[in-house]
Amino acid sequence: MRRILYPLAAALMICAPAAAFAQKHTGGSSPPTAPPQKAAVSTQPVVPVSSGMGAMQFVSVNYGVPAPQSLARQLEADDDRTRSASLAAIGAPSQYLQRGHIPFAHSIQLDFVALGNTDELDAVLTVELDQHLVSAILMPDGGNWKRVASMVFPTPFYDPTTNPSTFVHTERSFTQPNRYRALYHSYVPGQNSDYAENEAHVRILNNKAVVTISFVSRARNCVTTPAAAGKPAKSGCELTQRWLQADPSDPERRFILVTGTGHLSDKDTTDALSNARLFQTAHLRNFTCQPYIFSDVTEHYEPMANASPCIVPTPAAK
Repeated sequence: MRRILYPLAAALMICAPAAAFAQKHTGGSSPPTAPPQKAAVSTQPVVPVSSGMGAMQFVSVNYGVPAPQSLARQLEADDDRTRSASLAAIGAPSQYLQRGHIPFAHSIQLDFVALGNTDELDAVLTVELDQHLVSAILMPDGGNWKRVASMVFPTPFYDPTTNPSTFVHTERSFTQPNRYRALYHSYVPGQNSDYAENEAHVRILNNKAVVTISFVSRARNCVTTPAAAGKPAKSGCELTQRWLQADPSDPERRFILVTGTGHLSDKDTTDALSNARLFQTAHLRNFTCQPYIFSDVTEHYEPMANASPCIVPTPAAK
């Protein structure tokens, strides 16, 4: 992976009922043997424990563009028409393309990384604008380049919690460890120290960009219960943290979406570290796991069963 920066200003557990073996008798007067009972089949639909991209908007296209390095330079051009054309090429919202308001980017980040199945490097060009982060996913096309998708996240430039490096980074692909995936995060603050963060995984499959899975990766919901019936008022925050990991039984096909939940008491929220991620992670107490499998047909991680408490294998006795 190469990066160019342009600074400007449950565990899976399937429990099958034990097979009902018929009792064996040898005497002629033995009672008749009952037939085996059929295992009950659950009709409960399997649903993802959490899905959606929150405030992020993903748009798939097939649009010819200049080479990524040229496109990055054009975004810094003094000429308004050149900047406007480059903003349109990366999929910037229309508000930035209006005559008389063609902005300069606050920062530009360019990554070259193998997101697809070929040996060629693809490109992720991420631009920080006044009210949006725009990330264009580009792939080589017979000596030329094309944009296959854009991820757009509305967020003001002055928000200290968001910038290109917090919005997108790359990690190894689960299904193909010699390839990469782009991980996008949107952070949306709320009242009373609330926030919600969504995560989306993007790869290039069959010459198109695909969101293989998306979910709420972190959330904090703080509430105050007013005093009633002689009981004092209570306040605190409910925490959620969620991540996808490979299933050791088949790490390139089966996966586990883990959900950890916890609580911050009123006293905890007054701690100077209460907003730190590590502090909140340390307060997670309950964990559920939902098994997933990657589908070559849908090009998406599909849930195999509903979420249930994670089971930690007991070490074998020596």
